[in-house]
Amino acid sequence: MKISPSRLPNGVWLLAAVVAMVGSNSLLLGPIAPDIARDFSVRVDSVLTASANFGLGTAASAFFLARYIDRFGVRRVLTCAIATLMAAFILSALATASLTLSVAQFIAGLAAGLALPASYACAAIISPPKQESRVLGLVLTGWTISLVAGVSLSAILADLVHWRAVFTTLAVMAALLLASLLRASLPDRRTETVASTPFTALSVTGVPSLLFFVACYMTAFYGVYNFVGDHLVKGLGKTIGANAFIAFSYGCGFGLATIFDPLLDKLLDGSTTTARLTRNQLAAIALALLTALYLGLLWASYGFATLVAASFLWGLLNHIGLNILIAALNSVDARRRGAIMGVYSGVTYLCMSVGTLLFAEIYIRAEFSTLCIAAAVLTLTGAVSAWFSSTESRDQTPPP
Repeated sequence: MKISPSRLPNGVWLLAAVVAMVGSNSLLLGPIAPDIARDFSVRVDSVLTASANFGLGTAASAFFLARYIDRFGVRRVLTCAIATLMAAFILSALATASLTLSVAQFIAGLAAGLALPASYACAAIISPPKQESRVLGLVLTGWTISLVAGVSLSAILADLVHWRAVFTTLAVMAALLLASLLRASLPDRRTETVASTPFTALSVTGVPSLLFFVACYMTAFYGVYNFVGDHLVKGLGKTIGANAFIAFSYGCGFGLATIFDPLLDKLLDGSTTTARLTRNQLAAIALALLTALYLGLLWASYGFATLVAASFLWGLLNHIGLNILIAALNSVDARRRGAIMGVYSGVTYLCMSVGTLLFAEIYIRAEFSTLCIAAAVLTLTGAVSAWFSSTESRDQTPPP
């Protein structure tokens, strides 16, 4: 059974809009950081501390609050999260120092740590049988929207008007999204059982190894992406607006990769013992391709045109890897899906925070190309681990 445009599950594009809203905020600080740093009279890495705080807030919320998604239902959680996000955008627009911006972004992170896992869990709930990857892929197009429209236009808006106009626009969009959520008929399934703790979710077989792959993937991505903007300005002599081309190219690749989502469903149709490829094997392949991509960025980063072209491939491979990892986690235990997605988001944004801070230390002392090498080491580690864990799991499975 295929999903035709007229038979899309109710709310799928609304969930994509939630992801786009969170994605726009989480990815735009890197491109506009040089302008904010100039306005605050601080270094770029000081501004990116706000990005790290967003990651910390998201991780804390996802670890300790997202487990209540199963208790209160995705619709109520999403409504509260977007309302909080709107308030954080307003505070960000009014910030006059990096400390205020960091506080605002931490609050935004608390909201994002609920919004993302609730959206991913809801996508699994509304998906028809054996169509999870396809529906999830449609929800993940929110990241494409955030890049092609959100981040690209933000870079242009910051260049032509002011970086404060970016957060003001996001606040207006959040208000519109909140109004839509209040009128929507998203499922509000709740459970009366005690909410799972993060440690309960970590005890589910297969979750820890999948989260390790997520950690390698996300630390590499944010560690490189957050410094592309500064590299364009200082390394290649471009303006802030040039970041729009990078974000647009990346977003187009991320969006185009949705054509491969039905193939993922076919490859993973059936149990992991009978599927042609296990999720871990697919994750290993995706991470290996990303390793090659980051090594390719060593050469591509020395020219604007080549960096734009490489960003397209970067987005395409990242979509495939992200879909595989989220679909795998969603399929582990349906009863704890909200808690597992919460832990996933927590790990993701903890890696965003840690990756930004660690890669900042590297960037201060070396060149952008060194960041690409560090990212390649991380993704290669994840690829090797994913492949061998898949082999071990297959060897330990008793014959039918």
